[in-house]
Amino acid sequence: MKTIKTAVSLPAETYQKVEKIRKNMGKSRSEIFADALNQMIKNLEVKEAEARDAAAYKAHPETSDEHRGWEKRVAEAWDFGDDWTEEYNATK
Repeated sequence: MKTIKTAVSLPAETYQKVEKIRKNMGKSRSEIFADALNQMIKNLEVKEAEARDAAAYKAHPETSDEHRGWEKRVAEAWDFGDDWTEEYNATK
């Protein structure tokens, strides 16, 4: 993988915490920062996907028929029987 060298400025307290963490983990500063940034990128990608999904469901909400269809599939897949939804709905 191609790498690019960069410089960052950190609060002294953050730097000290990073140093302690990286030494305990046996990693270089570069590895720690790359890991942290990659995790941040993944988290942002998940949030973006969730926002897209929420917008799509808001624009085209499930119908009652679709919801019942999923309940039936779940019941069949888990062999709950046909009456599990009545028991479930009674607890709401």
